Amino acid sequence: MPIAQVRIKTVFCLLAIAAAFFGSTANAKNFIGYTGKGWNNDFGVLRGQCDAKLVQAESLKGSLTEQMAYVESGDVFKSIFPETTLVDAFAVDSHCFGHTMELVPSGQAVRWINPANGIGVYLSPGAKSDSCRTYLGVTIENGEKTKFRGEVCSPSKGLWRVQQ
Repeated sequence: MPIAQVRIKTVFCLLAIAAAFFGSTANAKNFIGYTGKGWNNDFGVLRGQCDAKLVQAESLKGSLTEQMAYVESGDVFKSIFPETTLVDAFAVDSHCFGHTMELVPSGQAVRWINPANGIGVYLSPGAKSDSCRTYLGVTIENGEKTKFRGEVCSPSKGLWRVQQ
């Protein structure tokens, strides 16, 4: 067999191995969260963009709480994400925020645009303690940027509460 054919076969073999290796890690079904809970899907947060359309679709099916971490609706959270009559709008922000806190390493950022209300969010988790994390973020609504920062704590696996 000529050396050129051997080289071509070697290159294809290496590409197949790389595709199998990287494909299996990209489609992994065992995302262990900060709270210790395992998740079947990262909804894109580990790649820096929460898949808000998928989150919205899953929220309308009513099974999102089992699939993603979330932030409880409290006064501080409502000051960042104003209450709306659109349940799916709140679900997108609550779950993208919670899953970011659950899975994303400190210093990395996640962004999303809520398809229900058009508000853009840029969120970066910060320092960790036993059951809490700090965060910095920006919301963008009608071209106006609003910065926010604070701390969330997790009283149970997959649930986060914004602190005062």
